[in-house]
Amino acid sequence: MTTDGTITLRSAARSHTGLVRKNNQDSGYAGPNFLLIADGMGGHAGGDVASAITVSRLADLDREPSGEDALEILRTSILEANDRICRGVAEQPELAGMGTTVTALLRAPGNRFALAHIGDSRGYVLRDGELQTVTHDHTFVQMLVDEGRITADEAETHPQRSVVMKVLGDVGASPDLDLTLREAHVGDRWMLCSDGLTGFADIDDIARILAEVSDPDECCRQLIDLALAGGGADNVTVVIGDVLEGTVDTVHGSSVGSVHLNPKYATIGTNPDVDEATTETQPHYGNGDIPTDTVPLQAVSDSDKQEPTAEVVPPSQRTDTETSDRDEPTEEDDLDADDDEVEKRSYLGWIIAAIVIVAIAVGGFFAYNYMNNHYYLTNLDGKVTLYRGLDTTLGPIELSQLEDTTDIEVGTLNSFSQDRLRGSIQADSRDEADRIIENLRQEADKSGTVSGNAEDAASPSDPAPSPPSSQAVDPSDAITEESQ
Repeated sequence: MTTDGTITLRSAARSHTGLVRKNNQDSGYAGPNFLLIADGMGGHAGGDVASAITVSRLADLDREPSGEDALEILRTSILEANDRICRGVAEQPELAGMGTTVTALLRAPGNRFALAHIGDSRGYVLRDGELQTVTHDHTFVQMLVDEGRITADEAETHPQRSVVMKVLGDVGASPDLDLTLREAHVGDRWMLCSDGLTGFADIDDIARILAEVSDPDECCRQLIDLALAGGGADNVTVVIGDVLEGTVDTVHGSSVGSVHLNPKYATIGTNPDVDEATTETQPHYGNGDIPTDTVPLQAVSDSDKQEPTAEVVPPSQRTDTETSDRDEPTEEDDLDADDDEVEKRSYLGWIIAAIVIVAIAVGGFFAYNYMNNHYYLTNLDGKVTLYRGLDTTLGPIELSQLEDTTDIEVGTLNSFSQDRLRGSIQADSRDEADRIIENLRQEADKSGTVSGNAEDAASPSDPAPSPPSSQAVDPSDAITEESQ
């Protein structure tokens, strides 16, 4: 139901590295007025840095709303976070290519919420027992679904389902945000999550836990356990906010994930001159100023735009001496000029050709290197099988080759893992693939139908492929939690 009284969020957030990844690139925030999830991307290039920068910049929005335009405040704040990420890359070039998804929910005047979204993290609202998706994935497979080229079920196992089309960060494009205003209903439960949850847990199970577990913190914990039970091959972060009438005891919010584990990342990309100069115009609820998302351009007059030129003397005022001082060009001069121009164009053509050849060679090298170090697991004749390369073709050319065939029977795995193996489970290294195989083996061992051991399945001589994985993490060490 809607209400004319004051509303607030009883919120909680938890984040887990997962069972495969070596570090947590997710960051999250939960407060009485603001919820946020940021799923970093870029691997070693700094996805954990990008998400931490974003959450540290946006967490300041968790304050009582006043009369400002909440959507505009949210938009300009996200663009400022994007600028900080780009400045961070300029300061530390090794971070080039880092980026992050953003899904943010900000309490707005009039008992509404401002919702901003970019990437493939997701926002849901549980209302009257029904779980509704309130965000739209900015992914390659979602584009195929929107165009009617594949079904939603096919998208769940598509080999390119992890390709994100829009993100915040060093991606060479201005962020294209989805911005909407949503009505706040007392009794609603909002959930923001990274794809580490929805990619490894069935949506019906997610809806059931959201409906049955009343405490937001405990609900976050059970949802993370659900994702880990489904394979946990990615970082998983869950942020939950229950819409209540009145106020809650907790005034301050809490952060989880990379921003909590690596507070030093919050200073990367800050520009002291710019940040200090704009402190008073940052989006703080309560002051009447809404900052702009661009730096004001210096006023330029028409005369300022013109190139400086020498004084022009009309022909009628030129003296005979001035005219006679110029030699008339000869035919030989014209021929020499033409030869020079042809020679310059010839050199330019060779330079361009050389640049193109080098670019193709470099691109080919990196493409080959990427394919040679990329793996995926799939179902081949009922066995979990490992391939090296990409799960696609280039015309008649297969871009992968059989690497290993394990002794794990696909039929012994749970239905969720079987569904994933109907498509493919991606891995960025052989070590990660071996860890995923080990997770699947442990899952299958529960039924006591797998022969052999983990070492046999992971050995290079074994002709079986393995799913993507990375260093296993003890859940007790990996999880960070703050709740209110």
